[in-house]
Amino acid sequence: MSISIKPTVAVLGGAGKAGRPLIEEALRQGYTVRALLRHPSQFELSHNRLTIITGDARDPLAIRHVVKGSAALVSTLGNPRGENTPILSQVTEQLLPALKAEGISRYITLTSLYATEGEQADEKTRLSAAFMQQHFPAFMADRVREYQLLQNSDLDWTYVRIPYLVQSPVVGTVQTQLGYMPGSQLAVADLATFLLKQLDSEAFIRKSPFVANT
Repeated sequence: MSISIKPTVAVLGGAGKAGRPLIEEALRQGYTVRALLRHPSQFELSHNRLTIITGDARDPLAIRHVVKGSAALVSTLGNPRGENTPILSQVTEQLLPALKAEGISRYITLTSLYATEGEQADEKTRLSAAFMQQHFPAFMADRVREYQLLQNSDLDWTYVRIPYLVQSPVVGTVQTQLGYMPGSQLAVADLATFLLKQLDSEAFIRKSPFVANT
């Protein structure tokens, strides 16, 4: 079966739990992928439509390099393993001017921040938000700053709020809500499919949907 070649997508966090399935699914669907990795020697996937750029997402030159020639940026980036200082708002500060310089408006990223536009609609989601705030206050404060940077930008961003990610086969029953988390977990393969669908959708531009398996 032939695959139609789609645009180039830049990816941050491609070696992680959510990132590798994203790259694999993007390649399967026909996208060309440019991925920024700190340790490319540990990333065994290769493909003629996959370009690996060595670097750190906190480096503005690395960000500029990976997004060059891309139609959009998708980030599944988390904090580096073993580092206790939050980095994601710093990364966002670097990527905003890089995307603007390259004429890229579409940016999709993941977050553990449950509280964005207002209080959550159900008790379970409120309790989850309170748990994150109590146990990870510095990281949640960094997420708030990241979210504010996006709100103040002119990007067509989507800030995807996710539950616990599981490495399991595709479940396929994905639900989205703007006011509460519709489920307690999400298969990484389903997440990858959802993220790629947003590249051609305006449904959640400048919004923060909750996404989960039901």
